[in-house]
This record gives sequence, structure tokens and C-alpha cells, in this order.
Amino acid sequence: MKLRIRLSSFLMATLVVFSSCFKEDEIVVPQKPGDVETVVVEMLPDYSLQSYFSLTDGEIVSTNDRTDWDIALSCLPGDYTLWLNTSTFMYAARTGVFDFSQPISPAGMELKFDESNGDIHGNAIGKWWISDLQGLRESGEVLLIDRGIDSEGFSKGYLKIQPIIDPVSFEVSIRIANPDGTQERTFAMPRDPSRRNVTLSFEGGFNDPQIEPPANNWDLHFTTYTTLLFTNTGEPYPYLVNGVLLNDTLVMAVLDSITPFAEIDRLKADSYTFSYQRDLIGYDWKKINGDVTSGNITYTARSEWTYVIRDRNGLYYKLRFIDFYNNLGKKGYPTIEFQRL
Repeated sequence: MKLRIRLSSFLMATLVVFSSCFKEDEIVVPQKPGDVETVVVEMLPDYSLQSYFSLTDGEIVSTNDRTDWDIALSCLPGDYTLWLNTSTFMYAARTGVFDFSQPISPAGMELKFDESNGDIHGNAIGKWWISDLQGLRESGEVLLIDRGIDSEGFSKGYLKIQPIIDPVSFEVSIRIANPDGTQERTFAMPRDPSRRNVTLSFEGGFNDPQIEPPANNWDLHFTTYTTLLFTNTGEPYPYLVNGVLLNDTLVMAVLDSITPFAEIDRLKADSYTFSYQRDLIGYDWKKINGDVTSGNITYTARSEWTYVIRDRNGLYYKLRFIDFYNNLGKKGYPTIEFQRL
């Protein structure tokens, strides 16, 4: 789509630590249903805030501006996938160039964005590292990055990057420069086995504190992100949407658009087939009213849709959206109603 080891003792230790954090399935004893709770999540009218939400705690555990970071590195064992911050409409291209000093032009490049479902096959950068009998190392290919848009909607231009793996520590660093080679710098991205990803800003380096909380602390990510929409004639086009993504290493969900919210109980939840698909909740829990091309639109929450979620602790929750506006009539304030089953 256009537009867008030899295993060392260090890696084995990482695997042990990480496997204790990310569990496939565990038996959870049913509990008495919790109270129905209502929470307003503040994204702001310009959708500039990203928030991480814990169903167990019933609250936001972390919030950041969506422009605070540019790229994320997977912390899963043996996985070094680089994810773009698609909330700023970022794209990447494989250049076929291995000499970082060579100037790069965007002309003719096949730019891609990360698909919102979280499938590794939809990752724009793809596998940039090599793991074989000779060990773990980078491929050395230079990547072109379209930095997307700033908070005002203006283009942030292009950069070229080259991921590097230290042959001894296996620490990942990102070499960064303008396409013509000016303003070169390198930032380290130390991986953290308690997290899904660690993040980096192309200006400020490794985010401190880190943007994404430890994986065992949150379930849902309220954010803007890029996804593929289709015109009335079926033509695909990338678009920025505002919605909810799953902590897809630990959390699963399913949509029930038929059964009323009040009628969904633990027994009903046991009958569903759940999915780790990152954008399963997504953005279309709200209906668009009006003409999109004119910008004169309003939103109505689909309160008849219920998402049943198996959280990071293996507990079931039902959740629905009941509004997208605050009490002053400002958009960007999704209101959720949820209950532990």
C-alpha cells in the first residue's frame, strides 16, 4: 500500500523477565460484578492528548501530548520492531541506501504508514535487523521518515534514520539526520522488559519519563491515529481518526452491537470470541453527522454498542461510549460507562 541470535545470556535473561510480564492465559476466579462507573477522558477539541487508561483502577494512569515522541521500539523478546507515531500522520520508506552520508530525496520513495490493527505485516519500516548464526545485528539500511504534521497541522518535513545494534550490549541506537546529512545526532533507546515499547523524540532523544506506562499498568489507549478509510467509490485513503487502541500484548476485546448493555453478564462474556486486534475498539463507536468535506459535522456516540474486554488481569469488563462532548459542548471528551462482570 503506497503512501505511505545466536542467543546470548543477556537475551535469555530478558526472555525470562519478559515472559513473567506477558502471559497468554490464566484462570481467573469469577468475582461479584462491580458497580457501573462513568469516566470522561480528556483528549481536548484538537485531540492533542494521548491517555492510557486502567479498567482495574477506573482511571487514567498517564497522559502526554501526542507530539512528545516520534518513534517506538518494541521490547518484546527477540523483537526490535520500530513503530511510527501515527497520531502525527508519520510515514516511512525503505531507501535501499546503506551509506548514511549519502543524501536522500523523497522523490520516488514508497512511503507507508503503520496499519492501525497492530499486525506486524502492516508495519511501515519492517524488519531492519538480522538474527542468525552469526548473531544479532542491524541490516544497515537507511530509512526515510516523513515526520507528519505538527500541532498546527503543518508538515514537519523529512529525516533519514539508521537503526544500530551494539554487538556487545545489544542496545539499540537511532542515527538521525536531515536528508542532506546535516544536523546528525545519535540517540540510544534502552529497552525495558516491563513495557511493550520504549519511545524516542527525534529532537530530545529517549523520552524521560517514558511515554507509555509499563504494560501491567494499563488496558486502553485513547489517541489519534492513522488508519485507512475508503471513499464512496471504494478508493482507499489514509486519515487521522480519534479513538481507542488496546494494550494488545495483554488485553483482548470483542464488540457486541446487538445485546443491550444491561443484559451482558459474565455468562454472556464467556461465550464470546475475543481478539488482540489493536484497533478493535477503534474510532467508529461514534457516528458522524453532517458533511465531512465541509468540516461542518457533529458526532453521536453509539451507546447501543458494547465492547466486552478481557483486561490485563484476565477480568471481564463491559464498556460503552455514551458521549463525545463535555458539559460545555466541546468535542474531544469521550465519556465511557463500564462495569466489571
